Amino acid sequence: MKKTFFFLLFSSFIFAQKDQFIELRNSIKDKNHFAKSLTLLDRREDKNIGIVSHRKDPFEVKFEKDDLEKLFSDWFLEDNKVQGNIQYFLVLENLKVNDIPTERSAMGHLEMKMSTFLKRNDKYYFLKKRTISKDYQQKDHAYITRAISAKISSELADIIKDSYTETGLNVPIFETDLTNYEKIIPEKLSVYSSETFTDGVYKDYKSFAEQKPAKEFAVKKNKDGVIKGVKRVDGYDNLGKDVYAIIDNGIAYKKTPVSIIEIEKDNDGIFIMASQEEIFPQYSSTPIIVGAGAAGAIGGLIVAIIDVAATRIRKQNASYYRIGIDKLTGEYILPKNFVKPK
Repeated sequence: MKKTFFFLLFSSFIFAQKDQFIELRNSIKDKNHFAKSLTLLDRREDKNIGIVSHRKDPFEVKFEKDDLEKLFSDWFLEDNKVQGNIQYFLVLENLKVNDIPTERSAMGHLEMKMSTFLKRNDKYYFLKKRTISKDYQQKDHAYITRAISAKISSELADIIKDSYTETGLNVPIFETDLTNYEKIIPEKLSVYSSETFTDGVYKDYKSFAEQKPAKEFAVKKNKDGVIKGVKRVDGYDNLGKDVYAIIDNGIAYKKTPVSIIEIEKDNDGIFIMASQEEIFPQYSSTPIIVGAGAAGAIGGLIVAIIDVAATRIRKQNASYYRIGIDKLTGEYILPKNFVKPK
């Protein structure tokens, strides 16, 4: 009798559990027709994505087909009838969903990590990396399972489309290195392997990581030799906002929306010490002191005179955090207690 009861209970659970498919319907069209192919490299240790509940009903989140390499290849070919000669690779490193119990019910949770590479002469070149960690409250979504599935699909499409226009880091690695690319590639980048920095202006993280400053830009200083911004070497100061960092006298500074802050280096990599307001000034109601005489923008770079007095005043008016800089993307690695000011 007991065996029959447990069998019926188990059968009812299996019957109650439903599937939530990840539908790859978002466009991944390469408008420039550079892409020849897209290959999925599924490097997940556990291929099961997980179960998440809509209200009290469990749903198993899964792709529409088991053959994921063909599924992604067909997705690419459907949107790219005209092809180029660049082979793109999407490395799926982690994809998990689960329920997190709350006082009244449960909320859904998504963990996702992926990266993209292009292949040239049998070597792989890193393009982009993305990590997602997101909670889904029942009250915020009519269907949590659908919201999570749509998020997975959109994130996959976004990183693929963004990779088409990404030049990538000029560090070739072998396919066998893909499992450890986050360690191997930075070791070959000049900004980490060299003991000193190269003076100049850097428009993006790629040039900064490879220590190749823009020849058309120079650091702008006042008559006392204090940094005030950047300028064109031809004399025109009509700069855009695309300035990632500057290096002067071997000291590197990161551009933020309100100032330039010294980049520091330790065994874990490079980082800046900054306040929430300096990274997200649009959320701040407190004026930020960025330097004596700060009065306007020079080509999108706010005047930020580096002097001891101004730095001391800034530190008295803000809480400072160690903000890491991702070794592959140059994006901020925000601490857990770093919350945008309201």
